[in-house]
Amino acid sequence: MKHLVTALALMTLTAPIAGAEGYREGWSRTGSVYDRIEMDEGTPAACEALCGRDGQCQSWSWARAGMQGPYPQCSLLMSAPTPRRTPGSVTGLAPALRDRLDAASDRAPTAAEIEALRATEPRPFP
Repeated sequence: MKHLVTALALMTLTAPIAGAEGYREGWSRTGSVYDRIEMDEGTPAACEALCGRDGQCQSWSWARAGMQGPYPQCSLLMSAPTPRRTPGSVTGLAPALRDRLDAASDRAPTAAEIEALRATEPRPFP
């Protein structure tokens, strides 16, 4: 169990930091893009709102003007791939997905989840 806690702590230290709104500035997601929208005066908040109104959207990435074209660009994704460092970009999860994850993190693990975690613990050599 100690190894699991150490691994979780390391993942937390290396994970992208989310802002108060749940945005990850300086990060983007790629793959499973199903719509790209050029925005005259687009902001990350406007991109998130577009994602929130689309039932297919699971995550979004916004790029400032000049990064992927002359205008800010909003990419809507049908999955939530791992973010990668991308200066000039901002990414986030769909509001509905973010709410579901928040709700799931507030509950205690089930017996099956505890069993699965225990199965991943390293066993000492005999």
